[in-house]
Amino acid sequence: MTEDADLANFCCDELAEAVSPDANAGLIEHDSGLILLNLGEREEEGETGVVLATIRFCPFCGTEIQTDEDIEAALGGVEETFN
Repeated sequence: MTEDADLANFCCDELAEAVSPDANAGLIEHDSGLILLNLGEREEEGETGVVLATIRFCPFCGTEIQTDEDIEAALGGVEETFN
């Protein structure tokens, strides 16, 4: 995933290589465009789900990769699909 076209969406090679659409990966690129940190699984009321956290800064180079406004807009779109 380190080709120039793919790297255009990422701040550094390390982030480009670490991000995956796989829900079990450590860093996930969601359909909404958000890059999420996978914190692991959690069981509640007999159901198991993945706990995801939004991140603003690249964990490798420190560049701001998504603003609070980006996150809020994307989460608003995700919430609308569940309502």
